[in-house]
Amino acid sequence: MKYLLTAIAIFLMALMPTSNVVFSDVRGSSVSDGILIQWSTSVESGIKDFAVEKASQINNKFFQIGTVTPTGAGSVYQFTDKQIYKTSSSSVFVYRIRADGNDNSVTYSDPITVSYEFSGLSGVAARTWGSIKAMFR
Repeated sequence: MKYLLTAIAIFLMALMPTSNVVFSDVRGSSVSDGILIQWSTSVESGIKDFAVEKASQINNKFFQIGTVTPTGAGSVYQFTDKQIYKTSSSSVFVYRIRADGNDNSVTYSDPITVSYEFSGLSGVAARTWGSIKAMFR
């Protein structure tokens, strides 16, 4: 009986879909409205979604900042981290991509670092801030 149950378990595991992903060309760049994260996959099967994660500048632990729906192997993906506007100085950020499989497996890309150069308030933002301050004088 023990061998029959083991054989059934092995057979059922063989029928279950498995996930597999190979990340390629993971990169990031500073853009006008944040940091653009781009990646592609050379192998992609059984992936439920991609989660973009950023490392905390306080404790270096990664946390999820967004998700992207997979479209198949060879696809190019992108996600813009627009939370950068909350930064008031130049910084270096660390990102990685997490692939969540349909079989509850998790695969991570290698982490990347992206430099962000803070350029101060834009002309429109500075004028708006000046208007807000003037209201409270």
